[in-house]
Order: sequence, then structure tokens, then C-alpha cells
Amino acid sequence: MKRDIAIDYLRSGVTLLVVAHHASLAYNTSSFYNADDYMKSSAPVVDALRLLPLDFFVGWNDMFFMCLMFLISGLFIVPSLNRKGAGRFMTDRAKRLGVPFIISVFLLAPLAYFPSWLLSNTASQGGYLRGFFTNDGWASGPAWFIWVLLAYGAFVALACRFTPGLMKKLSWTAASPRNLVVVFLLASLAATLPLRLFVEPGHWAHIAGPLYFHAWRFFLYFVWFLLGVALGGADPDRSLSRENLRPWPLWLFLGGITYLTHGTLEVNAAGLGITPAWLMSVILTALYCLCCTFTGLAALGLARKFFHTARPVADHLTANAYGIYVFHYVFVIWMQFFLLGQPLSPWIKFAAVFLTALAGSWLLTALLRKTPANQIL
Repeated sequence: MKRDIAIDYLRSGVTLLVVAHHASLAYNTSSFYNADDYMKSSAPVVDALRLLPLDFFVGWNDMFFMCLMFLISGLFIVPSLNRKGAGRFMTDRAKRLGVPFIISVFLLAPLAYFPSWLLSNTASQGGYLRGFFTNDGWASGPAWFIWVLLAYGAFVALACRFTPGLMKKLSWTAASPRNLVVVFLLASLAATLPLRLFVEPGHWAHIAGPLYFHAWRFFLYFVWFLLGVALGGADPDRSLSRENLRPWPLWLFLGGITYLTHGTLEVNAAGLGITPAWLMSVILTALYCLCCTFTGLAALGLARKFFHTARPVADHLTANAYGIYVFHYVFVIWMQFFLLGQPLSPWIKFAAVFLTALAGSWLLTALLRKTPANQIL
């Protein structure tokens, strides 16, 4: 698969959104910290100074950016399988995804959550590491994305290995902007509506050890990954062409409108008196899927419109984006911890956390990529 600058730079852009998202969680007004059980906090560190505008950033971002990451990841699956075969494909994926996941859950996650534990009521009792890996639940942090992506890739690789003809069917070229919207929306609704009736949106399922996944969104992420696989098998230059993505400004507007409508209904659900209760769940899920679809496709269209010339800094960011994702969380949490109690504007704190985490994880990745670790980063 030849290089697609728009997709490359979009992947880097989404990585920046991930860093900014985690940097903002200490400063949005809806965050909370549970001193009795730090793992039940909405974020590892929560500052007393908050910013209401960050609530909108966090909320809208959360509705689409992980789906977009799975979609982009799926775009490269079919070309890689065709080039390597299922066996070598999975060996390389195990190295590329499995090794960073192991490093993340055994080293980076306990390092990242240590400041959160220091703020808790149980810190005076000691035994942080023992508790982290046992009673506290062994959180994986952002590394959950890595193991879920590995599982999705393994499923597709096994399916193609045992059903050779499936590879030819794993392709789809969108004939029009309308087709893109309809297929993405219907797939998103099918993946979320049934689960939403039984699973709360904020529930995380736990398999064992550090293997967590967002229960309600598990199939949503999977269908976006599969859509990426199908589009990648048909060549994204055609399936995600500028022509097919030309309504992206309208989609971005509609994404914002559906996000605000979803948020308004969610906040005022109790006072609206909509019965039965499942009807409100259906409405909120539909609005969520609309926002996710419109915003995700708008991001693709924006990338196709503006990212078409290679730039040295952007290329360097792209080359190090995966490592930035792997390492940024440690920098984010420790910087938020160091800034607690400092008489600074929350805007300044947020900017300092974001820039420090981005620069620190970028530099660390660039240095490691000069070593044998380059094979996995």
C-alpha cells in the first residue's frame, strides 16, 4: 500500500487529540477523584481549578476519536495480509502490539498511576505495587486500545486463513458521500443499540489481569475497524477520495449539532419525563452514532482536503506517533500531579501538561527508535 499522506497525518492528528484528551481530564468540570478508592476516580489526578470549555472538548472528542483510530488501523490490514500472509502478519502484530502492551501494563501503567495512589487515603498504608497488581485491579491505562486492536487483527487474520476467499470480499469502495454516511451510521447503530439497552455507557468489562475493554463500545469499535479493513482493501485513495468526502464541512456542523443535542438530552433526561426508560436510551444512542459518524467522516474529509504535501515536522511526528501514544500517559499524570496547588490558570496548566507530555513522549520515542526498539515503535 503506497503512502497516503492524508491518512498518515490524520493518524498523527488523532494521536495529538489523545494526548490533549488525557491532559484535559484533570481540568474539566465533570471529573472527580475518589480518595477512598483511587481506581474509581474519573481521572487519576483531578485539579481543584476547572475549565467548563474543556467539558465540550472532552465530550465531543470521546464520541469519535477512538472509532477513528480503529478505522485508520483497519485501513492497513488487507494490504499487510496480502503482502505477508496470515502467519507472518500475526507474528509481526504480536511483536508490534504485544510487546508494547506488556511493557505498558507491567511498567508504564504502575508508574503512571503512582501519583493517583499518593493522593489517596490508603497511601499511608504502603504496598502500592502489590495492591496495584491485585486488589486495585491492575489498570492498563491507554494500553487497552493496543490489546483490543491486536485481538481485532487476529480475528480478521484467522478468518482469512480459514476462509481464503474472504480476502477478496474484504473490500468496499464507497460510490458516493451518501453511501459513506448510510453505511457507517447503520453499522454503528447495529453495533450499539442492542447493547445500550442492557449495558451502561460508562461500564468497562474486565476479562483478567490488565485486559479491560469498554463494554458498550466494543462492537462499535470492531465495526469501525472492519469498515477500515473494507475500505483499505479497495484502496483508500478511491474509497475515501476527496470527491466522496467533499461534504465534510456539513458533516462537521452536523456532528457538532448532534453532540450538543445528545449532551442536552443526557443532562436533562430526568426532567423530560420520556417513558419508557429504554426509549431515552435509544434516542441517546442514535444521537451518539450520528455524532460519531458525521464527525469521524468530517475528520477524514478535512485530512483529505488539507493534508497532501509532506512536511518534515509532520513526517517526524507521524514516524513517532505510536510511541507517543504508548508513553504519553506517564508524562500527563506526573505533570498534572506536580501542578496541583500551583496558583496558575487552568488554561496554563492544561497547556503545560499537553506540551510537556507531547514533547517528552515524542523525544523518548525518537531516542528509542535509534535503538533495536525501532522494530516495535
